[in-house]
Amino acid sequence: MWVLANKTPYAAQRCFARDRHGAETWVVIVKGTFQIAPDGSTPLASHQEPVCLEPRYRGEPGKSSLLHESDLEHDKPTTDVLLHGHAHAPRGRAVTELDVGFRVGRLTKMLRVFGDRRWRSRLGMTLEAARPFLQMPLTYERAFGGVDAAAARPASSWESRNPVGVGFAVEARHLEGHQAPNVELPSMLIRSWRDRPRPAGMGPVARDWSPRRELAGTFDSKWEQDRQPLLPVDFNDHFRQCAPEDQQTAEPLRGGEPVALLNLTTDGELRFTLPRVWLTFRTRLGREDVEHRARMHTVILEPDARRVVIVWGTSLRCHGREHQLERTVIREKPFM
Repeated sequence: MWVLANKTPYAAQRCFARDRHGAETWVVIVKGTFQIAPDGSTPLASHQEPVCLEPRYRGEPGKSSLLHESDLEHDKPTTDVLLHGHAHAPRGRAVTELDVGFRVGRLTKMLRVFGDRRWRSRLGMTLEAARPFLQMPLTYERAFGGVDAAAARPASSWESRNPVGVGFAVEARHLEGHQAPNVELPSMLIRSWRDRPRPAGMGPVARDWSPRRELAGTFDSKWEQDRQPLLPVDFNDHFRQCAPEDQQTAEPLRGGEPVALLNLTTDGELRFTLPRVWLTFRTRLGREDVEHRARMHTVILEPDARRVVIVWGTSLRCHGREHQLERTVIREKPFM
């Protein structure tokens, strides 16, 4: 009962979840890890990353950025494209600032990366010159945000879009000698301590950070009375997406899309094509076999490791029949 027969070389997991209406849903997740070869091909990696069962953070939860969201998500409207890595100075020559970015299919994202610099009080609060660097981590800890610990009420003086970042303050004098962001959006460069740009990054956004948390809906007394434990009526399915909004594709990716990375490896540019994988799912439910297909939920680019990780998800509504569900068989078919 509830058996998962995985006939593929990829990792897989399953669980039951409830949809927004409370219906029991059988969720199956497949996760494939691929190397990026010098010729741009993507052979299967010898080590397959396991399905992530819960959120994982870079350090202490609540005090560090999200590294991996749980893969056991269902009904994602589209594909999240995430990137973990560093900015790399071209040809190994140190620079003080550098543009980095990626293109996956029609989706493009660019960031501007600066060397370490601090705020100094010189005829007003100004940014000192950036120091040269060879590589820089692309983490939210190095983007705009954070908490103003010098504020009268630090508990309410923080950047809700990135509580673990740097550069946020309610008064200019609180920034003297403090680290400025290394990672910014080219269209929202910081010029003044008063600037409040959108935090820049390429990794996942935690569920309790804005603007993602607002998509969860309204959990008020009316919800407690009319809906609990179901999701609020104003729950937005895009809450399930963990990528920044500009890293969510217009339509789900299918595989075969071209990928280009700029200044995210020591080579300067890296090009490859997303693997094309055709997965089939057959679930025995009572006396019938139900076939269903998966959607590409997440693409994780890891240029430092020269690999790409892809997560597919499928869900089957089986409300009232979950006790009849025997097994799901996962197979891979070759692309013709």
